[in-house]
Amino acid sequence: MKAADARPTEDELQAIARTAYGERLGQFCDDQRHTPHLAVSHSIGNRTWADYYDRLVRNGGQIPMVAHEDRAWAIMGWDRQRIEGLREAIAHVMAGNPPISRRFVDHHLRDLGYEPHDGLRRMVERTLYPAYRDACLQAEIQLQAGRVFAPPVAIRQAQQTANEVVHPQASTAPAATDPAIPVEWLHCTPLQAAERMIAETPKLFLHRQGGKRAREQVGEQTLRQIRWAATLLEKSLPPATPMWKVTEGDIKQLDSYFDQLPISFGKSPADREPSTTLADAVAKATNEVGEGTLPPENIGLSSGTTNKHFNKLDQIYAFMRKSVKDGNALDFNAFTVPIDKDEREARQRYTVEQGVAIFSLPPWTGCIGESDRLTSGNTVIHDGLFFVLLLVWYTGARREELCKLMLNDIEERSETPYLLIRATQTGRVKNNSAKRVVVLSNELLRLGFMRYVEAMRAAGETLLFPELMPGNATKRKLGDVFYKLWWIYIKPMVPDLKRGQAMHSARHMVADELKDQSVFIEFRNDFLGHKGKGEGENRYPSAASLLRLKEVVQKIPVVTGHLPDQCQIRLLPDAMRRARPQREQGPKVAL
Repeated sequence: MKAADARPTEDELQAIARTAYGERLGQFCDDQRHTPHLAVSHSIGNRTWADYYDRLVRNGGQIPMVAHEDRAWAIMGWDRQRIEGLREAIAHVMAGNPPISRRFVDHHLRDLGYEPHDGLRRMVERTLYPAYRDACLQAEIQLQAGRVFAPPVAIRQAQQTANEVVHPQASTAPAATDPAIPVEWLHCTPLQAAERMIAETPKLFLHRQGGKRAREQVGEQTLRQIRWAATLLEKSLPPATPMWKVTEGDIKQLDSYFDQLPISFGKSPADREPSTTLADAVAKATNEVGEGTLPPENIGLSSGTTNKHFNKLDQIYAFMRKSVKDGNALDFNAFTVPIDKDEREARQRYTVEQGVAIFSLPPWTGCIGESDRLTSGNTVIHDGLFFVLLLVWYTGARREELCKLMLNDIEERSETPYLLIRATQTGRVKNNSAKRVVVLSNELLRLGFMRYVEAMRAAGETLLFPELMPGNATKRKLGDVFYKLWWIYIKPMVPDLKRGQAMHSARHMVADELKDQSVFIEFRNDFLGHKGKGEGENRYPSAASLLRLKEVVQKIPVVTGHLPDQCQIRLLPDAMRRARPQREQGPKVAL
C-alpha cells in the first residue's frame, strides 16, 4: 500500500473512468437487448440519468434541489416529463441509494495500491460523474441507431420519446452520428452549450453565488444575457439543431430576424416558451404593425442589443470549440456593428427640463400618504422613492450602487459628507474602477439627505433603503426592486421620454455636463467610477481630494430649486421598512 497521504494521479483517475464508462455502457446496452419491449422506458431512463450525472458534474457532487432550480430547467426548454424525471432521480439518491458503487471505487483504489478513505473516494467519484453521463448518452445513441435489436415498433416509440425528452422541440429522430464529434456535444443545443459553459467556467459558477467568493463572479444579469442569447439562436434554428452544426447562413438568418423583431421581444413569458420561434415572433409583429397596434419604430433591435447577443454567442461557441475541433469555424463577433457612442449617449441623456418635471411629481412635492404616493397631496415621505432618483441625478451613480447602500456607507470627513461605493453584504460593484468616493452636493444636503441618514440610524436600521431589500425567495437586486416598485410607474410621467431613456440616462447627463464644463477626465473617472486610475479608490480620502470632488459635484445642474428645504424628516412606518414579500400587514402602497 502507498503512503496514507498519497493521491491518485490524473492518469490513474482517468483509467478508472474509462473502465467505469465501458462497464456501465455494456450494462446499459445488455439491459436494452435483454428487454427490447421496454425500449421506451430505456430511452427515458438513459436521458434521465444522463441529466442526473450531468448535474453532478455541474455541481461538483450531490446536493439537494435548490430554490427555483426546476424553473431554470423549464427556461432551458425542458418539458414536464424531463423535469419530473430528474426530480425523482435526485429524490431516489437522496433517500439513500448512492449512484456509484463504493465496492467498485474501493476495488480500483486498492488495485492501484491506495487504502480507500472518504477523501480518495470523493476524488474518484467526481471523475466518474462525466464517465457515467457519457455512458448514458452513448446507450441512447445505440438505442436510437437500432443496435440493441429492439423491434421496429419499439424503436419508433423510443425515438419519439427520446425526442420529447432529449430535444423537447424535435419532431424527428436525431441525425446520424458524426464520429468526429464528442458524444457529449453531439446533440448539445445552443442553450445546453450555454449551460455547460456556465457550469465549467470559474467566473460563471452558479454554486459560488451567495458565498464569500461571489464578488469575483459575474452577476446574475450576465448569466441571463448568456442564456437569452443562446435561446434566441436556438429559436432561429430548426428544432434540436446542435451547436456544432450552426453555419454562417444560420447566423445571417438570426441577424435578419434581429431587424424584424419587436424591441419588447422576450419580456412576455409567451416569448420564452420553447415552442415560440423567431419566425413566429416576426410574423406576429408584422401583423400587429399592419393592424396599428404596434408602432413601426418599435421594430428592430438596437445595435447595442444585437452586439451584446453576438458577443455572448461568440463566447459560447469558443467554449464549444475547445472540445469540438472539427466542424464550422465561425466568428459571431463579425456580425457586430460599430456604435457612435457620443451620438447614442446624447440621445439617451435627460434634459434639464425633464429633470425639473420628474421632481415636480407628487413623491417630491406632496402625495396623499403611504397609501398613495403618486397622487398629489400634502404629505412628503422620505424613503427610497424620495431619495433614489435624487441621488441618481446629483451623483451620476448607477442605480444598484445607490439602492444597495448601507448606512455605514455614508461618512463625513473634513465637514464633507460622502458615499462609499464599494462591495458589501448587499452586493458587489461592477469592477475595481467602480470602487470610489462620491461627495454629496449642497442640493442633496439641502433636501435633507443627511438628516434622513441620521433618522434611519436612530431608528436602528442598517440599510439606507430597507424597503427595497428583495425577499429571500428571489435573486432580484435592490435596484431591480426599485425599478419594479416605482420607476415603471414614474417613467410614463416623464415628458418627451425617448426610446432608450431610462434611469441610467441621468448618469449620461452627469457625464456630459462634466465634460462640457471642462472637468478633467481623471476627475470624471474618479467621480463616476469609469475605468481609469484615480483617488476614488481610496478608503479614507484626504481633505484635498474631497475638496476637489466637491467642486466637481457642484457642476451638476440643479433641477430641484422649486422644492422647499426638508427640515423635518418623515420616515416610512416600521412595518413598511421591510423586504416587500416579508412585510407585516399594514397600509398598502397604491401602485
